[in-house]
Amino acid sequence: MSDLEITFAFIYIACLAGCAYTSYRLGFREGTTKMIEFCASKRDKHGMTLMKFDGDNIEFLDVLEYNKLVLDALAKVTHVDERA
Repeated sequence: MSDLEITFAFIYIACLAGCAYTSYRLGFREGTTKMIEFCASKRDKHGMTLMKFDGDNIEFLDVLEYNKLVLDALAKVTHVDERA
């Protein structure tokens, strides 16, 4: 291969790498923006979003409903302890 072919091959590979990186950055930015907008759409009347991560499963919970479940579970445990 001549020097000219090597130069063009290098320029071609550099352009491909630049295009790939630019596409990656644009996709990452757009994906991040969409995820933030999605989480903001799930907020409650106080502007808060409660997310529960369980492995690969992500749940959006209502704060009041979650607090009620926790308090009911605590009441059930203390009720069982009082009987003993």
